[in-house]
Amino acid sequence: MTTDKSPTGNEGGGAGDGDDLEMMQVTHDHLLKASVRITQPVDGYRVGTDTVLLAASISTDNGRILDLGTGVGGVALCIAHRLAGVEITAVEKDTDIAKLADINITDNGFASRIRLIKGDVTSLPVVLAASFDHVISNPPYHDVRGTRPRNRTRALAHMGDGTSLEDWVRAAIWAAKPRAKISFICRADRAAELITLFETHGAGETLVFPLWPRHSSPAGRVIIQARRGVKGPGAILPGLVIQNDKGGYSEMASGIMAGDALFVIHPARPKTTPN
Repeated sequence: MTTDKSPTGNEGGGAGDGDDLEMMQVTHDHLLKASVRITQPVDGYRVGTDTVLLAASISTDNGRILDLGTGVGGVALCIAHRLAGVEITAVEKDTDIAKLADINITDNGFASRIRLIKGDVTSLPVVLAASFDHVISNPPYHDVRGTRPRNRTRALAHMGDGTSLEDWVRAAIWAAKPRAKISFICRADRAAELITLFETHGAGETLVFPLWPRHSSPAGRVIIQARRGVKGPGAILPGLVIQNDKGGYSEMASGIMAGDALFVIHPARPKTTPN
């Protein structure tokens, strides 16, 4: 990811009520070898490796995708760039961050394919129920018992604001079509909890895709994919080693950061390459 910083701009925001948007310090960043442009706050939650990896794991090349908690739109934009046949609905609660997402959608030329909704995952419009072919999220997955970040937007992204991981799971399953896929990325130490929540609320055939920071290191993140209303057996997939021994991206991770797909596919199902 490359970065240019500007002290102020029309893209910013800061106090959380949308009135101080022009006062926020922002950076102008690029993902997928500068194919996707991102304007985002200097302080607070920022897009990064998780964004690209989750986007790369989506293989649905037609139909509708729902991105819960889109932030400044990083995951939705990366998906729209790689998969030309999908339409994306992106939901964001924070007013200022949603305004940045709207700017990013327009700047990248995806206004006709990405619809932004300002709202909370616990009160989504009724029309969204059971209507998506794939629901995705990078939810607030840090333990709420930990130290809450002082930065408002970072705290909202890391720990949420009155919502639990169960709320995000319930919303995702509610919005997914029967048998549709649901993909979350989260910290590895919450994987068991997330799997249990999916199964409790009616999603199964769960796949676990570990993301190893480097060889011989514990997984730091996992991508977990489940399917609404499906009770078949799941699988733990080989996963991805992100960094090589020299500290750079591994060969596979390097390709993904440039725009390649990351296949999270059930071993009993054929792998298809998206267009």
